[in-house]
Amino acid sequence: MAAPVIVFGLTVPMSLTLQGNRFGLLADAGCEVHVVLGEPLPENAVVDPRVQVHVIAMTRSIAPFADFKSLLAWRRFLKQLRPSHVVGATPKAAFLSMLAARNAKVPHRILEVWGGRWDGFQGSRARLLRLTDTMAMSAATEVIAVSNSLADLVVSAGLSNQRPIVLGYGGTQGVDLEQFHAADEPVEPTVGFLGRLAADKGIDDLRAVMALVHEVLPDVRLRVAGDFDSADPIDLNTREWLEADARVTLVGHVAEVPKFLRSISVLCFPSHREGLPNAVIEAAASEVPVVAWNVTGTRDAIIDGQTGALVPLGNIAQMADRICTLVSDAGIRAEQGRAARALVAERFEASKVQQSFVRHLLDD
Repeated sequence: MAAPVIVFGLTVPMSLTLQGNRFGLLADAGCEVHVVLGEPLPENAVVDPRVQVHVIAMTRSIAPFADFKSLLAWRRFLKQLRPSHVVGATPKAAFLSMLAARNAKVPHRILEVWGGRWDGFQGSRARLLRLTDTMAMSAATEVIAVSNSLADLVVSAGLSNQRPIVLGYGGTQGVDLEQFHAADEPVEPTVGFLGRLAADKGIDDLRAVMALVHEVLPDVRLRVAGDFDSADPIDLNTREWLEADARVTLVGHVAEVPKFLRSISVLCFPSHREGLPNAVIEAAASEVPVVAWNVTGTRDAIIDGQTGALVPLGNIAQMADRICTLVSDAGIRAEQGRAARALVAERFEASKVQQSFVRHLLDD
């Protein structure tokens, strides 16, 4: 029997970091693994040498003419390679790879849904995004969602009549519990944020929350890790506050996420939509409780009142109050931090998550 030939489609090289050791596990099992990216790999990128990397230009934005050219390139590639499986993730690569794979008669077409870009939005752009996701799902032979609430959303939003599969409790790479762990020494009460500095990540909400926190606890510091996102910019006043307030430290992109998480005591995560947020489960593995909006994806990673707090979207006062409680009470903070790490060990430990995906793929 011929070894499975598996193609992964990803729009940008950054998404490789969300794969964990999937490629290596598949290669260990005797599979021939290919990755198609929309951009060339950065010079410092590290990829398993057994993986063959290809580039087919793919734009992240909606661009009909460019997308059609990319679709034809995908089709030519798949016709020549004749893989047994195509796995598409990230919106544009998922859309193009699934349509091309159906046309090329690839027997196993697996679409991974990592989030819904249209969630919470209205208008023509949101309708177009829903349409492309619906088309990708209809072209797939199987749809996998990274969380249960995301799978439910796909059905309730009318994108598919069939609920996507969720492997275990969801996720893509999981968390390495040896890499992420609690700080060796107590840290001063510090609120943290980790993620893109973008409107849909709730940075404008973060400003309003911290204003209320500082009314109660004026000396609490805020550490913000992430780069400003020009594609989804935050309010100008919010950016000025981040850059000017002496109690805010902007650390930019962090290469050592575990070290950053060990420098804070509470993570504020006001994102408006997620698939399954890695920042939340990585904080939990670091015994850092998280206060977050109760939205799709995020609610799968937190048990309210036990490993952190889930707050109704938009309730700024309640989010600030829950943060103040955790910052002020080291006992509650430690108790919830321990429970958070235990939850990650049970549901999101890296080897469990990645091996579950590989077993599922090869059992098809």
